Amino acid sequence: MTERNQIFSTQNLVLIAIAAALLAVCSWISFPIGVISVTLQTFGIFVVAGLLGLRRGTTAVFIYLLLGLIGLPVFSGFSGGITRFIPYTETGASGGYLLGFIFTAVIIGLFRKLAQKMSNQWLRAALLFAGMFLGDAVCFFFGTVWFVLFNPWQMNVAQALSVCVVPFIIPDLIKMLVALVVVECVGRAQK
Repeated sequence: MTERNQIFSTQNLVLIAIAAALLAVCSWISFPIGVISVTLQTFGIFVVAGLLGLRRGTTAVFIYLLLGLIGLPVFSGFSGGITRFIPYTETGASGGYLLGFIFTAVIIGLFRKLAQKMSNQWLRAALLFAGMFLGDAVCFFFGTVWFVLFNPWQMNVAQALSVCVVPFIIPDLIKMLVALVVVECVGRAQK
């Protein structure tokens, strides 16, 4: 089987489907702290991309977003539909974060690939954490730019950062650390 077709193996398709379902469940667990709730969506992406890698992890995130786009209630608050991506609407104000999830998965997948080449366990963990951190920062970038450009509340960059980024830094760092432990434990169990 060629490398290109391996992603379509039965095992990989099942893993991708389970990962997309995990992302939906993680998005339903939320804690409102302002305009945008703290959810476990990013935790799910950290785990999925950390475990499945670049191709399978990104595919799982893409399928998750596609399911939400067609209307299945896989996003936070059991929501879904194209309105989550339509600018200048209350529900579409967070659409940039959803799109940023794809880039987060790609970055984590790339760092995972690099980490797998390292023999030192601590260096592997540090590289994977760096990938999660950078991926999260890119997601914040996309989400905040989208929020500034397309939100109905007309906020400037400083206001948007205070609403969309600052309250989530500590929770996201905690999610990264827990996700790193999960990925490392599952990785050791697979050996």
